[in-house]
Amino acid sequence: MLRIRKDLCLGCGLCLESCLRQAISVVSGQAEINQSRCNQCRLCLEVCPQGAIAELAPVSEAELTTTVASLRQKTDDLVRRIERLRQQKNAQSRK
Repeated sequence: MLRIRKDLCLGCGLCLESCLRQAISVVSGQAEINQSRCNQCRLCLEVCPQGAIAELAPVSEAELTTTVASLRQKTDDLVRRIERLRQQKNAQSRK
């Protein structure tokens, strides 16, 4: 499913012009996608100069859990590395 990121959309209309199914309209200066007309061709995604069109991909709960666990592990590793560097810096500054 494609969606418009309202915080990035300038309402330039390039996506509207590229849509062969006429699934995009610009309302009050913001693009909107009619999901019932959209066939997911992604042409709009390619022409948007702002990167305001995002693709939402369904993810299973297991995939999401694995991804979150991996990110948590990476974050913990980074925090430990930063703490070690701080300790080393403090030890060097005391000398």
